[in-house]
Amino acid sequence: MIKSALTAVILGMALSANAETKIEGRVYTTEGHPLKAVAVSDGHNIVMTDSKGRYSITSASDMGYVFVSTPNGYEPATFIGNRPKFWQHIKPGQNTDADFVLRKIPASSGLTVIAVADPQIANRCGDIDRLRNLYVPDINQTIDSVRKTNHDPIVITLGDIICDFFVAAGNGYTLDKFNSDFQVNAPVYHTMGNHDNDPFIAGDMAGSSTWHNINGPSYYSFNRGGAHFISVDNIVYVNDGAGNGKPGNRHSRTDITDSQLEWIARDLATVKDKDAPLFIMMHGIFLSYPVAEGQKVKNIIRIKDGGAQLDSLLQDFTNVKVLSGHAHNNHFQHTPDGRIREYNYAATCGTWWPAKFPPYGPNTWMCLDGTPWGYGIWNFSQPAKLSHVYKGYNFPTSYQMRVYDLNHITISDTTLTKEYLPYQVKNQNVVLANIWAYEPGCTVRMYENGQELKVQRIAARDPLHFLLNAIPVKAERGTIHKGLMPEKTAHMFRTTASGTDTPVTVVFKDLYGNTFTTTIERPGQPYINR
Repeated sequence: MIKSALTAVILGMALSANAETKIEGRVYTTEGHPLKAVAVSDGHNIVMTDSKGRYSITSASDMGYVFVSTPNGYEPATFIGNRPKFWQHIKPGQNTDADFVLRKIPASSGLTVIAVADPQIANRCGDIDRLRNLYVPDINQTIDSVRKTNHDPIVITLGDIICDFFVAAGNGYTLDKFNSDFQVNAPVYHTMGNHDNDPFIAGDMAGSSTWHNINGPSYYSFNRGGAHFISVDNIVYVNDGAGNGKPGNRHSRTDITDSQLEWIARDLATVKDKDAPLFIMMHGIFLSYPVAEGQKVKNIIRIKDGGAQLDSLLQDFTNVKVLSGHAHNNHFQHTPDGRIREYNYAATCGTWWPAKFPPYGPNTWMCLDGTPWGYGIWNFSQPAKLSHVYKGYNFPTSYQMRVYDLNHITISDTTLTKEYLPYQVKNQNVVLANIWAYEPGCTVRMYENGQELKVQRIAARDPLHFLLNAIPVKAERGTIHKGLMPEKTAHMFRTTASGTDTPVTVVFKDLYGNTFTTTIERPGQPYINR
């Protein structure tokens, strides 16, 4: 009997029959010592180096590269700026020698992973200056503080580092320019998003070719800090109508192709410790959105084509963290057994869908769910003790919620929302907390003068997003596209206080032992911790 779906997939897969290129080489250290049992891949097949560090792959060479899955304790000796050069380009039809030289990483007390979703820099409305003067300096401050704790930092992007819409429009901000501007002081591993494809080329593989030329593989793996990392390209880029210097419609869908699933199965077969942290980075969302109390999730897997297959491949792994972007919201969700937890991060660029909705304006600093633009931080020490926090740009890591006194929140424009109309009985003496790092298993408690109040988790839209974004945009333009409107989110919590002038304290405890406390004085400002 086959013991797992992973074994079944591996046994059922056949190597490409039309392979015509032989790729061989060695993997060794900067001191010249060979490295045994290191995985090397052409994007389809995976082979392991022998005792002399040698490998050989017979390849269809259609991906145009070969790459090494660096083992724990090592990284490539060659970098392109701050990006580890773990791949080499090959020419289809030509036998190729490709050696990989790895250097040993100095021992540290642990690893820190900084996860950055959706910068979407496009040379519009000052976004290049924001990248250089806000995003990068803030991330570098985190990197410096991490190194002071003797942790080893790496940075992972989660797709849409640029925007194909504005490349097609001639703004000229391309992948190589982002790499030049993204001057963070730690190794950077990119994940590909839908907007990172070439808008002048139709088709998924062809549309990825510019990414492959500049950033190397669009899916790959590496090992670091006792964890295994897989970067997945789960965007199928269609882009009908492109060609001959003409951009297409830039349409795409979130799927995982069969060929990539086959490679993932082979890659996972190289992972011996199924209880060690397994991080899967992707742009498109894997699991369904979280829901409020009383609501049910119909289908926990959001990806229609390839999602269930990936879940089957992961069934033997007990500690899977999926890091994703794309939605411009914080959605932290997990499978019912808790085996897979997804951290779908709010966008670095904040609320930003003006590619389709002119006239264009600058980004709003909060995302569609009220989360401040920012990034995730994962710290883990040996043996792999994980801790996670979300950090907003220019905010401390202690800033994990925004609290409202709904007695003083009024939005009278019923075309925008009816949630915050003046003098609503249902909102009298209500305190509302938007806790963007909430995930199943966390606790939220509220207290009035030391007495605990009943708290309800609801789906609602952040009122400050209306006040700072939707209302001014409508006033300026006379209307607002639905793509710029705040979205309902299930990380909202409400309680009803006994009076109008008592302080209410909100206590949020996450899964990693961190406790965050905020007290709103009432009456006072309608919200605190803007």
